[in-house]
Amino acid sequence: MDIRTPPNIDFLRDGGEAGALIRGYDWAGTPIGPISGWPQSLKTTVGLMLRSPIPMVLLWGEHGVMIYNDPYSVFAAGRHPRLLGSNVLEGWPEVAEFNAHVMQVGMAGGTLSFRDQELTLYRNGAPEQVWMNLDYSPVIDESGQPGGVLAIVVETTDRVTMEAALRESETRLRGVLDGMGESLALMDRDFRIIDMNAEALRLEGRPRQEIIGKTHWEAHPDADPALGDMFRQAMTTKMPVEMKHRYVWPHGRVSWIAMHAYPVGEGLAVFYGDVTEQVESEERLRESEERLRLMADAVPQIVWVTDAEGRTEFFNRQWFEYTGSTSKPESADQVATDFVHPDDQAPTIHAFEEAIRNQSIFEVEHRIRSKAGEYRWFLVRAEPYCDPRTGEVVRWFGVSIDIHDRRIAQEHQQLLINELNHRVKNTLATVQSVASQTLRNAGSTEQAKEALEARLFALSRAHDVLTRENWEGADLYDIVEQAVAPYSSRGEDRLHLEGARVRVPPRMALAVAMALQELATNAVKYGALSNEAGTIRIVWSVHPGDTGPRLHLKWEESGGPVVWPPSRRGFGSRLIERSLSQDLDGTAQIAFPSTGVVCIVDAPLT
Repeated sequence: MDIRTPPNIDFLRDGGEAGALIRGYDWAGTPIGPISGWPQSLKTTVGLMLRSPIPMVLLWGEHGVMIYNDPYSVFAAGRHPRLLGSNVLEGWPEVAEFNAHVMQVGMAGGTLSFRDQELTLYRNGAPEQVWMNLDYSPVIDESGQPGGVLAIVVETTDRVTMEAALRESETRLRGVLDGMGESLALMDRDFRIIDMNAEALRLEGRPRQEIIGKTHWEAHPDADPALGDMFRQAMTTKMPVEMKHRYVWPHGRVSWIAMHAYPVGEGLAVFYGDVTEQVESEERLRESEERLRLMADAVPQIVWVTDAEGRTEFFNRQWFEYTGSTSKPESADQVATDFVHPDDQAPTIHAFEEAIRNQSIFEVEHRIRSKAGEYRWFLVRAEPYCDPRTGEVVRWFGVSIDIHDRRIAQEHQQLLINELNHRVKNTLATVQSVASQTLRNAGSTEQAKEALEARLFALSRAHDVLTRENWEGADLYDIVEQAVAPYSSRGEDRLHLEGARVRVPPRMALAVAMALQELATNAVKYGALSNEAGTIRIVWSVHPGDTGPRLHLKWEESGGPVVWPPSRRGFGSRLIERSLSQDLDGTAQIAFPSTGVVCIVDAPLT
């Protein structure tokens, strides 16, 4: 138990939080001394104050030591509980002069009363204007003289500010109504027109006496019947209603009137205005927008519009047909995130941010996902539209052009250029090798010329086949057929080709063509084609291998002169065996049985 507080202080019982604070406060350090020495008048006043639901504060003694109840602590806000036990002039220094006057009057036995007194207080560390009802009365002590001043403090700030706002609003509304450009008519419960403002009379175009005092139907016999239904609905439901209708005035003028009816008391306040120009402008705008939309939808590319920050406003039909989306993306960022290829998202967003920052043309190439899940390349270009008055960008008008086929064609063209460069180098190397070997092994200039021409023609025919196929590969049947075509005579059936339609890569096509040309040349000179009865059978097939499909091709001669194995390998044999082995990563073997030359090639197709 606090030794500073007597064990039985009945006047503080049921005193709430403030009572507990008073009980535990060290009053010995204040001018009024410890609670045990308080006069009964002080105790009684404090007891009454603590049990009051009204904010009250007791300023005791000539120093005005503050003792207050819970409602006052709410009023004190951030200064509670520091105010308890403090000098009122020091506790509220910003209104010290006001409180000094209160203490002077109260301690002299006088009373004070203020209504909606305006003061500036620092309750939460910052100045705020407050209004209060204040009542001050002296508290008589045992000597028969004022021992302190009891203050009733009721804050009226909310009411005062609300009333001020209401007065300001009423003043503002009155000014608006007096100077408004919209017509206003007041009707009573029987829909009789009891008043109209000047704008309403101007719009009516007839004297006041022809309208005032008449019901709506009497004053406007040609009005849309739906208008009367609208007035009845507003009156019945006590809810505002609005309507836009076409009206023919008594003098024959046709107008579009926008009307708003608001229940007021038992009658209606009807605001209305001539919106003919607005309606006609809206109709023209709708027609213009529809034409522009039709034009945009007719464009075979994606057309879009965003605001200055990239929030989307429009996409034409092509966007929805291409992406399969049923709703418009919210922003350019969402387009990049949800539809642009992941590898192209960052460059796209960066380019658009740069364009916004520099107010420059936005241009980028990126891939957009189709409704089938495939990505196609688009050239995206947008130009900023600036407000003529401020010069600030307000919209971006953009188009996304499908350039996928062109882009693929360009990439394919570059690939072909690279491939052609590679092939030309390889061809030149092949020609150089063929020429060198042919000249080295030829017995005479004429023989060298004939051999070289034959080999170059074979190479040329293979190139023709590959060129027709864009050098992406060739059909093996076409390669074989072209290679042996010069050795086939009309009316003869000496060359037999057997094999499936197999596509082979360019490198294999050239190597096979050169090998077959060499075999055919030798057959004409020494083998099956050197007489009138010999035949050649060229057979190929594809078989599975450990690393993929493999080509098996066999050249077999029969019916020609008896074959004897050569004493040394000529250039032709070396060309076949070495070139095929090196170019095809496979094997090529030439055998010389007495029945005719046999060449077997085995190489991977990939």
